Amino acid sequence: MPTAGRLAGAVIFALFGWYIGGIMAPLFPEERPPQFLLPMCALFGLFIGWTVCGSRTGKGYVNAVSNGLTTIGAFSFCVVFALGGNQMISNALRNRYDGPMEALIGMFELMIEHAVQFLDVTFLATLIIGGIICALIAEYFGKKYP
Repeated sequence: MPTAGRLAGAVIFALFGWYIGGIMAPLFPEERPPQFLLPMCALFGLFIGWTVCGSRTGKGYVNAVSNGLTTIGAFSFCVVFALGGNQMISNALRNRYDGPMEALIGMFELMIEHAVQFLDVTFLATLIIGGIICALIAEYFGKKYP
């Protein structure tokens, strides 16, 4: 059921996802991120903001902090999963895997590599603080317009 909290969560996390995609770009090797990074982050922010953050609004500002951390955790997992899956498909088309199980295991290894390359203090602080602020904004709209 659409609510103001869901709409606010979707919009604010889509904008935040676009911003995160922009600051992720220099963290890639040779500063060459995939072309789809910004729209992918915005779409994941929209979807995760609607489903995870928006569905939990209206329960108080203390719960909004944990809601923001949960939403950012889900967003981060989805982004790393998509990047690892994209790289795995690219590697599979070059016949670098012997079978589908090796490709699946390779995808999770690529996910871990991508997660490690994003271990930057400034990036992680921006991700955590921004996620909490976005959830507090969604909580405000969820309480004001139930």
